[in-house]
Amino acid sequence: MCSRVEQSLSGRRIRARGCNPLLYILKVIAPAVDAFHIIRQTFNPLYLFTLSFFLDLPIKQTKEKERRVMKSYGVSADTISYLFTSGVTTQEKMDSLAGTVLGQGIDYFQDGDYENAAKRFRQAAALSPQSDNAFSAYNYLGQAYNEMGETDKAVKAYKEAIQAFSTTYNGDDTFYVALGDLYFQEGNTEDAIEAYKNAVRVDPNNEASRYSLAQSYLNSGDLDKAYEHFSEVVRINPKDAAGYYGLGEVARTEGSLNEAVTLFKKSISTNSDFELAYRDLGYAYADLGEFDRANEQLSVLETNNSDYASDLESYITEATAPEILGAYSTSGFPTALGPKTQVSMLSSKLSEANKSKLFSMTVSFSKEMDASSVIDSQNWTISRATLLKNGGVYNYGSPVTSTEATIASTPAFVTFDEETNTATVYFRISQNKDANATLDPRHIVFKFAGVDAYGKSMDASADEYAGFSGIA
Repeated sequence: MCSRVEQSLSGRRIRARGCNPLLYILKVIAPAVDAFHIIRQTFNPLYLFTLSFFLDLPIKQTKEKERRVMKSYGVSADTISYLFTSGVTTQEKMDSLAGTVLGQGIDYFQDGDYENAAKRFRQAAALSPQSDNAFSAYNYLGQAYNEMGETDKAVKAYKEAIQAFSTTYNGDDTFYVALGDLYFQEGNTEDAIEAYKNAVRVDPNNEASRYSLAQSYLNSGDLDKAYEHFSEVVRINPKDAAGYYGLGEVARTEGSLNEAVTLFKKSISTNSDFELAYRDLGYAYADLGEFDRANEQLSVLETNNSDYASDLESYITEATAPEILGAYSTSGFPTALGPKTQVSMLSSKLSEANKSKLFSMTVSFSKEMDASSVIDSQNWTISRATLLKNGGVYNYGSPVTSTEATIASTPAFVTFDEETNTATVYFRISQNKDANATLDPRHIVFKFAGVDAYGKSMDASADEYAGFSGIA
């Protein structure tokens, strides 16, 4: 086929004499070497476009055949004519073709056909490797792979781009940032930090990449580094609300809530449309227990139809201590009756000596509760009211006589209805041997010391119920 061929597969160099190089590559060399490297280092680029772009097609050595192949793959007639026009340099032709293919890829990308988009982006990058078109192609290629969930390929594409444009685009941090974003979204904080560090090295005054680096440090728990780089964001652009917001995040994470409030307010004063700052200001107020102010931030977000409103609403709900909203008995336990109430009045069954009956109190809560905590009888206490603990006194302070009925301090058992968020506390009252036992139902206190679904303890001002005081 060829009078003389020399090749070095390791160096990807091919020289041929006395033969058509494209034909030889197609029939002999192509199966053994990487077509991308052949494109970049051999022969007439217009022929090699055909090789790299349509390697799986039967190709002959005529320009008319090449025209038909290009047309079948969507290359416009004007572009084809331009490519075969004399007087235009080969590189100009390849750049033009790369732009056409890139445009096709973008069309596929916008239509959500990421697989075909990725093919076109690879082709565009190969056609004009050091051009602006190739730069854009790599950028889109990584995005297309990411959209397809092929993160490894996206990472590879960005790393190839970094290597390819390390000289021609020195000072551009685009691909380092894109690489860091990929790592960050995958939860790979360590590699994200390295990528963003490179971005900052390339362009130290890019506040966006500096902010991303600070956020990665914050996620890693390195608050000192996070503070350092958020401070740099503020230095680079004092009018950028994001820098103050980031410093507020650091302060809140450290537990310096008042400082966090100040910084979030500064962020909002810098940019009144910065919704994240409103949300996190609400978080900080909720952490401080200032729920009225937290709800003010929620109102701002709701007014603006912000997606962050639901986040803050949930957080306020979570941070708010649970309360007892009400209590009632469906078993005949009369919490309105006071001292010296005859036990026999509670139930005809208790008219007989030494008899007992199971009563219950149903308690409703203000928020979703931890079911296991609610049904644990040890978290409940039934007691006689005292002035010191409850602000009222059992029997109005009169001495308790030997005829006074007693109720066990721990319930017999407790049930919980998750749909209605109510607990039913069961306890037993017994008649004495002379059938003359008395009780002060109004001053029996039911107290809960468990937690809600988020592990939050009860609000101390609303963790008990008694007939004389209601919720306290």
